[in-house]
Amino acid sequence: MKLFNTFISVIAIILVAAWGYGYRNLEDSKNYVIDPGTIDKTSPPCLQMYYNIEKYSEEYGIPRNYAFGIANAETGYQGPFHWSYNQACVSSAGAVGPMQIMPQYAHPYVDGKFTVNDLKTDIEMNVKASMRMLKKLYSMHGDWKLAFGAYNTGQPCVNGYAQKVASYVPTY
Repeated sequence: MKLFNTFISVIAIILVAAWGYGYRNLEDSKNYVIDPGTIDKTSPPCLQMYYNIEKYSEEYGIPRNYAFGIANAETGYQGPFHWSYNQACVSSAGAVGPMQIMPQYAHPYVDGKFTVNDLKTDIEMNVKASMRMLKKLYSMHGDWKLAFGAYNTGQPCVNGYAQKVASYVPTY
């Protein structure tokens, strides 16, 4: 009986903690509305990503499915409830952060001075730079797939990466 009571107590604590963290209905977490006013640099990376992609894709005219497609292709981002998401990735080529920006090419797209670590860990800076870069690549090439190929390789091309990003459909 004591084991059963302990089990019930643990379940109750988990449910209360989950409710306090933002869920009102655990079965319906996909329909949970994120209040943008509550997202900041102390929020979980997955929520910061969602908020900043929504914000900057709209500001720079990048279709949201393409912006989320880049995030998914680059770092495996799976949406606002991807609690284990790690934004501080570094590729074998040296691209950093959630949208995998090459530091040596980031200067025209980042406001002010920055370090590689800033670009790697500051989600807002990285996403904003990425959306600015995508806008420029699209305006240069006039085709989203060519822009995605250029984002990925530095050269406008329609490769597997470009196809993957162009066909990405967020489920969140």
